[in-house]
Amino acid sequence: MTETTQLKPKTEWFDKMLGQMDTRLMCLQNNRGEFLIDKLDGRLLKYLYNNCLTFDWKNQLLLLVLIEKDKNNDCLTTLRALKALHPRFKDIFRECRITSFSDFNPDIHLYKYLQGNICVNSSNKMKSDLLKAYKSFEYYIKKWINNNLSSVEQEYYQKFLLSPFSYDSRDFSFTKLAKEQAQNNRKDETDAIVPHLSTIRAEANLRWNQMKRLRDAFHQQIRIIETDSISLPIEFSYAEPKRIGEVFYFRLWDKPSFALNHQKDFSDIIIKQATQKKSTYSDENNAYFLEFIRAESIESDSIPEGLWFNELIEQNVLGQWSKNRPIEELEKILNFLSLWGYKSENEQKPVPFHSMHKGIITPSTFITLHKDKAEGLLIDVEPFYVACTFGLLAIDILTTTGARMNELLQISNTKECIEVKKTNNKLHYSYKAIPKGRDSLEEFYLSKQTMEHIQTVSRMLKTHYDVDKIPSVPYSNERKHLLPTPMPYYFQYAGKALNRFALHSSIRFLLHGLLFETQNGKAVTVKTHLLRHAFATEAVQRQKMPIDIVAKMLHQRDLKVTGYYSAPTPTQIAESVSELHDVISSYVDIDDVYLRSPQELQKEFDLHAEKIGVFNKVLGGTCVTDYVCPTKMQCLGCKAKIPEPDQEDELLEVIQLSKDMERRFKQLGLEVEVRKAKEMAKQAKIELKEIDLIKQYREERSYEPITKRNPFR
Repeated sequence: MTETTQLKPKTEWFDKMLGQMDTRLMCLQNNRGEFLIDKLDGRLLKYLYNNCLTFDWKNQLLLLVLIEKDKNNDCLTTLRALKALHPRFKDIFRECRITSFSDFNPDIHLYKYLQGNICVNSSNKMKSDLLKAYKSFEYYIKKWINNNLSSVEQEYYQKFLLSPFSYDSRDFSFTKLAKEQAQNNRKDETDAIVPHLSTIRAEANLRWNQMKRLRDAFHQQIRIIETDSISLPIEFSYAEPKRIGEVFYFRLWDKPSFALNHQKDFSDIIIKQATQKKSTYSDENNAYFLEFIRAESIESDSIPEGLWFNELIEQNVLGQWSKNRPIEELEKILNFLSLWGYKSENEQKPVPFHSMHKGIITPSTFITLHKDKAEGLLIDVEPFYVACTFGLLAIDILTTTGARMNELLQISNTKECIEVKKTNNKLHYSYKAIPKGRDSLEEFYLSKQTMEHIQTVSRMLKTHYDVDKIPSVPYSNERKHLLPTPMPYYFQYAGKALNRFALHSSIRFLLHGLLFETQNGKAVTVKTHLLRHAFATEAVQRQKMPIDIVAKMLHQRDLKVTGYYSAPTPTQIAESVSELHDVISSYVDIDDVYLRSPQELQKEFDLHAEKIGVFNKVLGGTCVTDYVCPTKMQCLGCKAKIPEPDQEDELLEVIQLSKDMERRFKQLGLEVEVRKAKEMAKQAKIELKEIDLIKQYREERSYEPITKRNPFR
């Protein structure tokens, strides 16, 4: 490989880091003569620039990310490696009083850290992540240098290599302990979520309905004041549905009216600009927003709760909350986040509601700067509505398919992705995405309700962009190297595809206030992968699906991984012990499933080769899998089925039938059959409860609030 003195990298980061990073290293090229630094994701360079330039291992980390890029590895995976190495190097160098990387000896200094002789507060996970990253990059960087550079160049870059260590990484127990602890924590959190999957789905729908009512009332008032030329502010109110039983009171503002009505809080220059409608207060820069004044209960003896997200505004936790805050307020916010489970042990300043995406959750700069000047709570309506809409679609798919986040974000408005099939006069829906560990598309089945949510997102995007067709944008999540072509993704906004931060924060925002706790009282927040675990656990442990079929639904190849995902939770184990003699015969023997031969699996498939799938109506709902029947046609309680309110009568008949069966079997002394009849009724009642929730949020979706104008006080 030859280096050119005629050209230099085009990226702005080259000039920013010139003189601080090794110049020859920054000009490292691949076999095609391309500067590797020009191909790097800006997030990696930003991390190096903001965190590493004053440390003696900065060039080692730059070489690492350059080689990772040439191997076409995912940006976020590389970023996690940087965050595993850089902070630990800081700790080790500080404790061992090392000033130069050339003095760092992994056989001495790294070994002390791994043994726990220094940095005693480091967790098993920190040690495990450091050891894994160090060992991996020590090997692969050296291999890349030897395979891609001339002997002369190899000699130059030797100084940037990580030194090997002589001990065996298997000598340490913390890797196993860290893995076991992570698995136990995940299973405890799954235990808190599993019983509430239908509640999570229903509450997400109910809250989206409430957000839509707020947005509709907001736009209705804007149309009125623009049509009738009414001066701002104005006050208005509307009553929520009977289930909520509250009346919400608001003020409608724009930027000039807010400044002119709070003149004591603004400078003379700002008041002049607002009066003349110039600069920030000009018509082209103007924006409307709401002030939530109060909630009143229709029932006088009830305490009103208001909007579920009011607390997040009051506690100042939206966006990147930690900037320019006094210490007392920082501590108050951290306590609040810890109370709701948003703070993890490795996060000093968690940002659970920072989408890192323009137009999602985070209020406008004007509201952020002036929210403390208002009597009530200032609400930037559109970013909240956008977050709720994306959050609703994500929760619906995650709780009905167990899909991974990466598979979710790939859904696009193309005929290659979304498929609609008509069978027996009924439409059936699916989408195709590339699962983890694969490089080709696989099919995921969707319910009619999910398609309605997708259409809602589509309408929102077309309104946002003011177009008839959703625009194409580059994919921006993990494995984007498999998706190089811009596509009209449904999970996009403001010209940019959503990533994991935007999706996670949208889900948290929509579900905030729902309390889930582990058995030891630790608060649990809903995460995309946690919903996947909950889906698998519910399918295997409660619905008795064969684990190999669940693996296909989750698009997993390794049954042992599915076994971990679907292992019984502590609560399920406790329930099983108390009912052992009655139900032991009905539990799936996971170990036996692991040992089943390919011939036995083929026999199982042959026995159930007739597919139920998305092409048939089933008892009480719609089947959303096209694999062999996972429950041997026992559709009650099956996680591959979405209950349908139109089929409620079928479940009521099942309950009546089960009572007759229970009575008859008791007379015959068939206790096992009595138990089966009771279980049948139990599953039908569970589905009826979910149907009640579905009916409730569907009914509220058509509720139109009647706004009333109130004189401004």
